[in-house]
Formats: sequence, C-alpha cells, structure tokens
Amino acid sequence: MTSLDELIAQIPLRHNLISYMMFTGALVGFIFAILIWVRTPGRNRALQYYSLLILCLALLILDTFLCYTGWMKYTLHWNDSTEPLTLLLAPLLYLSLRFLILRTPLPSWVIALHFLPAALYALSQTGYYLEPLAVKYNAYKGAYFSELPFANVPEGTEYAYQRVKELQRWLLLLGFTFYGLLSIRLWYIHRTTFGNPAKDVRISKHRFVLFVLLAFITTLSILFFVYLNYEDDGGDHYITLFVSAIILVSAIAFLSESRFFQHAWLIDKYETSAKGNIKLRLEDVREFVAQESFFCSHNPSLKKLGEALGTHPNTISRLINQGTDGNFNDFVNGYRIRLAIERLGSDTYQNWTIEGIGQSVGFRSKSSFYQAFKKLTGMSPAAYLKSQRNPA
Repeated sequence: MTSLDELIAQIPLRHNLISYMMFTGALVGFIFAILIWVRTPGRNRALQYYSLLILCLALLILDTFLCYTGWMKYTLHWNDSTEPLTLLLAPLLYLSLRFLILRTPLPSWVIALHFLPAALYALSQTGYYLEPLAVKYNAYKGAYFSELPFANVPEGTEYAYQRVKELQRWLLLLGFTFYGLLSIRLWYIHRTTFGNPAKDVRISKHRFVLFVLLAFITTLSILFFVYLNYEDDGGDHYITLFVSAIILVSAIAFLSESRFFQHAWLIDKYETSAKGNIKLRLEDVREFVAQESFFCSHNPSLKKLGEALGTHPNTISRLINQGTDGNFNDFVNGYRIRLAIERLGSDTYQNWTIEGIGQSVGFRSKSSFYQAFKKLTGMSPAAYLKSQRNPA
C-alpha cells in the first residue's frame, strides 16, 4: 500500500505562462496593498478597505498559484484555508465604493454584519481545518490531479462540514450579485453629485466608481462561466488570471497618477512648501476657506490663504490636490456652489436673478457661475431650480 508521503511526492510540479502570470499578480498585489495602506491617511476609509481587498486578492492568487503549480504539496496543511476570504471580496469592494461616494461613517456593528458571512463560513469549516493530512490530500488532488490515487483516511472520519463547503461557490456568486446590485443602486442615487474631473486628474472619484462597478459585473460573469463549466476548483486559475489583471491595472493607474510622473515634480513645484507651517492639515484649510468673507470675495487666492495660515501657498496647493479631486479653484467653488444652492432655495433670495445669486457668492460672470455649478451638480442653475420647484 502506498504511503501518504509517497502519494504526496507523486504530485507533479508544473510551470507555464499561466503560473508566471499568477505569481506576478500575487507579488504585485502584496506590494500594492502594503503601499496603499501605508500611504493612506487614517480618515480615508475608502482606500483602507480597497487595500484590504487587494491583500485578500493577493492571498487568494497565491493559494491558487500553489494549487495550480503543485507547490501546495509542500504546504498541504493550509489547503483551502483561504476560502473564507472569497466571501470578503464583495463586501470590501462595496465598502470601498460606499465610503468613496458617502464619506459619512458607519456604526461598527453595521460593518461587522458585512463580514459576518465570511466569519460564519470559516467557523463552519473548523472540522476541515482539524482533519488529518490524508483528508486534505484527497481534497486537493481531487480538484487538480484527479488521476492520482486517493489516500486512506482514518476510520470514523466525518465530513459534516462538506455540506457548507459545497455551497461556497454559490455563496460567492450570491454575494457578488447582492453587493453588485447594492453598488449600482448607490451609484444611481448619487450620480448627480459627481462633477467633471479637474484638469490633469485622471483617476477621479467618478471614474474609480465606474471601474469598481465594471469589476463587479465582469467578475460575476467570469464566476458564472467557470462555475458552470467546472465542477471543482480546476477552473479557479481563470478567475485568478482576471483578478491578477485587475491588480495590475489598478497598480498602473495609481502609479500613473503619482506626481513623480508629472512635470510639476521635475520643476520642484512643491519642494518650496517645506517652509512655514509644516503641521498644517486640510481641515485647517477647510475651516478658513469656509468663511463667507473669503470664498465669497471676488479674488480669493492661494497667496492670501497662505499669508492668513502662515505657510507657503504651495503647501496649501499640495494639501488640496492630495486630499480632493480638484485644484484650489475647484475647492473654493465647492463652497460657493453649496451656498448658491442654499440661496436658490431660500425665500430671502426668491426675487434675485440666478446671475445675481452667482455674483453674491463670488463669481465674476454668469458663464463662470454656470460652468462651476454644472461641474459640481451635473446640471445648470436654471435646471436645478426647475427640478426643485417641479420634483419628478
């Protein structure tokens, strides 16, 4: 009778273009996740959840790489240990999108509910995690090397966990469908809040949200295709290749947005910002700019703001560029438009013309007011006023 060690030794090792692509995806994923987590401010929940998503994807890619190449025989005790992570993918992707669109916090218990299915699944598989190596060998070889003989398992071995385990792929499909629909609904409700991206901003919030929605739909389609054509894990490498592509595209997109690749970095635009108040925060800038006496004036400038806050204008410019999707003018116009919206709906200003309200909040001309208003709200002031008077 062949011993378990001999059976494990028979597992072949294979390396080809698919395995190299999976390894590259896992490696880039780990580096990318750590980089985002380290560089992301603590208040940016959207990118924090996105980095956790990339980390989970990297771990799943690594697991599939080990299974596909046969290297799993050296780490057989960990076979299928990453399955609960698959149920975290859709919630993490949704939470990243949700905090990007709505920056309001969520109670801890609500966030915990999103992670509950993955936790319950992991708990249901405790029996499998404690099984002897022979059981894990049989599970692994059955999915990837069906031609190899089965190993003998101890008498009395129970497979109570198997019922839930067989539902894993359908739970994953259900999760992606549910959170995909939830994300599309969220985007549809708040789509009018997206303005056009500022000049030279390639990864705007609007484009990132569309990328997430496209990833949801495409992933769901690939999952359906693989699950309908493969009864076991033998088709997981196709899913993994697509996931690797998502990670690589994300990494390239983030790097292409980096100021290292912009001309402003080469001419030392921001190097002069080291002088002055180096502890200045974006919240400090918001607090000052939010004063009507500043943003409603017809000539607010970075120079005046820098003098008021005791720092170099480039420091403020950098804070605004890094903390928002726009530049200084977009930042100031945001306060102007919000006040204009308030005045358009106020009885105090009901006899004012739209142009007059625009001038009252700091715009020099009707065209600049209309352009800024449409950029922020997606409609002209007249159309907005009409929608408020005659809601659909």
